Amino acid sequence: MSQLRIRLHKNILWLILDRPPLNILSIEMLDQLTGAMRNAIKTMPRLVVITGAGERAFCAGVDIRDHLEGREVEMLRAVRDNCAAFEELRTHAIPTVALVKGHALGGGCELAALCDTVIAHEDATFGLPQVKLGVLPLVAAAYFPSLIGYHTTLRLMLTGETLEAKEARRLGLAHQVLPAHTFLSDAEELLTMLATHE
Repeated sequence: MSQLRIRLHKNILWLILDRPPLNILSIEMLDQLTGAMRNAIKTMPRLVVITGAGERAFCAGVDIRDHLEGREVEMLRAVRDNCAAFEELRTHAIPTVALVKGHALGGGCELAALCDTVIAHEDATFGLPQVKLGVLPLVAAAYFPSLIGYHTTLRLMLTGETLEAKEARRLGLAHQVLPAHTFLSDAEELLTMLATHE
């Protein structure tokens, strides 16, 4: 059963994480996302938008069962393939946007940060709580220092603290924070602008 909804509207490709209630990433879901991103290179949309179904979470992390012995190698392969797909989209000048409502935690925070632009609801939260489970956020370790600096990356990785959207924007994990009462209309306007920008 697909854990990813795909739709093309006004030459914007929407990739919607759909694993209620918190859109937790599984190996299967990551592979579906990677496949959809690579297929986008064939159709060349103006923009790829990644978001989560529902209001509670963009994505609240990676399925802990896929970190257990016997699954961790396959999970690392799925993460590596997904990071490579982002690089392939950049090579083809297809921009990516994370549209974040609710929690973007752990692997969800890393997934959002891989996108070229992160647009957040004012009530969104960001963080790397997996350290509390003894899991090293490898994507954050590789990508976050260039986004938010080495010391801030280390702080987030070691403390597992949760950031509100405005603080995430101040640090560089989010680029726009939109008010709740106009979130949908403001997001649509921003996405249209990004999709038509040459």
